Amino acid sequence: MSRILLVEDNRVTAEMLRVRLTHAGHEIVHVANGREALERLRATRPDLLLVETMVPELDGMQLLRQMKQDAVLSSIPVVVISARAHEDDILAALAAGADDYLTKPVSLRELVARVERVLSQGPEPLRIAVQAEAGPVAVGEVLDASVRSTSVRFHREGAPRFAIDDAARLSLSSPSLPSAIALAARVVSRGEGDPYRTYGFELLRRNEHEREMARSYLNLIGRRTAFRAEFPADEEIPVSVRAGADGDSQELLGRLLDLSIGGARLRLKADADRILHRLDAVEIRFAIPGRDSQFALRVSIRHRIAEASGGIAYGVRFDAAGSTDFVEQLEQISEFVIERAG
Repeated sequence: MSRILLVEDNRVTAEMLRVRLTHAGHEIVHVANGREALERLRATRPDLLLVETMVPELDGMQLLRQMKQDAVLSSIPVVVISARAHEDDILAALAAGADDYLTKPVSLRELVARVERVLSQGPEPLRIAVQAEAGPVAVGEVLDASVRSTSVRFHREGAPRFAIDDAARLSLSSPSLPSAIALAARVVSRGEGDPYRTYGFELLRRNEHEREMARSYLNLIGRRTAFRAEFPADEEIPVSVRAGADGDSQELLGRLLDLSIGGARLRLKADADRILHRLDAVEIRFAIPGRDSQFALRVSIRHRIAEASGGIAYGVRFDAAGSTDFVEQLEQISEFVIERAG
């Protein structure tokens, strides 16, 4: 189940869209103006924004532009829906960062298909400002990161030119962050490929402040990258899956395959899916090395893959709803993943 923020000031249209998307398995949060939408985006960070262009206070295009200037909010995919069907309006929305554009009257079946397509592609990378010791600032997209390095991609037209070993400053700022994350780095690689240029940066952590900035950076982007701790076969981490209501729940046992800041992969026996095939959300419980805490987290099931060994691998994402002490548990998991990667 994905959480969608719907911005639509027409109550009839909003209810029609809400009902159809809810039937498709999504959780819908509805607001009627752009100003409230921006507040909700910063507070909840939904999986997708579905926005009408002509809403009051802050129209859809203004909202879109403010989102895409924000390093954190820019990662949220956007589907625009509008009565404006002129080619210039569509191209303007796509150029501003929209992932798709539908014109009214819209087919509800097409709407669901377009939303599913955008959600399946995942979030866009975060934007980050990069500057040489002396030179202009260039804004790129974070592709991936580890505890020691990060890759940033630039459009070639505005891409900087760094030599290997050049020093650089990386800065991730956003109204959603209490303060900018500033990182010292050096260039360790460069790749060319139309229409992009990609640099690899080694993160330099010379003092406690820079180490803390690197930790904050990894905690933030870990939700959007493959930054994870894997558990080899000789390090078996048991996991239990509790499915159903508290009064009538079943417990399934398996093992944790890997753990990331945003979710996990786990393996269960093949017959487990006879119970789980109708469920999109369950609770998982596990312990990890070096931590006394028993983690209990509500998760949404993102994918299921049958394995040659006869088991099924489930990819799950942590969900704050229904998870007691969610923030505290996520902080401990973040620390473990970063330590394991280092």
